[in-house]
Amino acid sequence: MRYWQQAMIWCARNRRLTDAVHGSALMQRFAGQFVAASDAQGAMMRLTQLRQAGLRASLFLLGEYEEDPRAVEATVRMLQEAIPGLAAQGLDVHVSVDPTQIGALQSWELCRENAQRLAETIRDHATGSASLLMLDMEDSAVTRPTLDLFSRLHGMGLPVAVTVQSYLHRTTDDLADLIRQGACVRLVKGAFAEPAAIAHVRRDAMDDAYRLHMAMLLGDRAREHGAVPVFGTHDERMITLACQLAAHGGWQPDEFEVEMLLGVRPALQHSLVGQGVRLRLYAPFGTSWWPYSVRRIGENPRNALFVLRSMAGA
Repeated sequence: MRYWQQAMIWCARNRRLTDAVHGSALMQRFAGQFVAASDAQGAMMRLTQLRQAGLRASLFLLGEYEEDPRAVEATVRMLQEAIPGLAAQGLDVHVSVDPTQIGALQSWELCRENAQRLAETIRDHATGSASLLMLDMEDSAVTRPTLDLFSRLHGMGLPVAVTVQSYLHRTTDDLADLIRQGACVRLVKGAFAEPAAIAHVRRDAMDDAYRLHMAMLLGDRAREHGAVPVFGTHDERMITLACQLAAHGGWQPDEFEVEMLLGVRPALQHSLVGQGVRLRLYAPFGTSWWPYSVRRIGENPRNALFVLRSMAGA
């Protein structure tokens, strides 16, 4: 699994391969499995259709590890322009961002300024408590500064949330601190090829860590501090366990969320909505789709089989 992740990360970061794939008509069909649209207008239409089917969404503009300051500024402006559109359509003003796409590679102060701009825009157009700027979590080199960024914005009273990766050894302590802050936390297993010194690398250990952290987010302390749990997973066993823990702890169905990727296990997604689970889809848009899409394959080799079946019309 680790070597598979490393190979997919290489594919995602290889500029020459990215340029070649973006020019392929066949691979455009591949991208359509995971990407809402190529532009903001198309994304709004797709999100509106999803909402009519009972599926909430978090909008994400494709791009990561951006080194060009002009591209960083263009990303922030594009998202600022998209946010009022979400509100106008009556959708959750819920936006996800990677710190490295909004300035972290230039400086964390620039990243903070841009994240604050986005969070303030969301605040000004909020349609309810689900209106948030969700900070995605990237590789372990940016874990601490991303958590610090969250704490600073959260301390300013801005509508911000953060993602944590359960496979990192540090996450138990990080999660306890976020619960004390009453944070909205998206819990994912983690898909970067991190070394065993800082992360669990065996599948069973990763699953055990996810169960532990799920129980923390649905525990009494989390309720006391007003934490909001979000479980980012396609593992049906974990989703079932989350619902069981929530019911046992007296959590109402609208007090926690399950988040899945657009295009991954759609039958399960609709089944969960039918069962009353509050489900949100991570819905990217834009033209830089190859790095994002290949990372989704890297998270789980079974995703590759799903995409191949979809492309073949199976």
